[in-house]
Amino acid sequence: MPADKINPKISLVAASPSCLAVCVNPEVDGPTELTFGLSREVDPGYAPGFVGQVETPRRRIIIDTVEEEIIFDQIVPSTQTALRIWFSHPKWPEKVIVGID
Repeated sequence: MPADKINPKISLVAASPSCLAVCVNPEVDGPTELTFGLSREVDPGYAPGFVGQVETPRRRIIIDTVEEEIIFDQIVPSTQTALRIWFSHPKWPEKVIVGID
């Protein structure tokens, strides 16, 4: 999914049935802290910025960077996986939390 499909003025997530592209803090402004886990374990206590489903026909969630570096690879129990994503900022989040349901 092309990164140019994300418009941070509207949403920090662009989604297709099997892929999400998520906007994070620009690299020149510093790193983005990423947290992954079960939603009930990583929920920060405020409303997620994204709630949705992603097709996982291989029963895996893989998160990679625009340079295709895999930073998270998790087996999931189903071919459809519910996700919640929380952002620390509405436009350029320094912290992104991905919760798997």
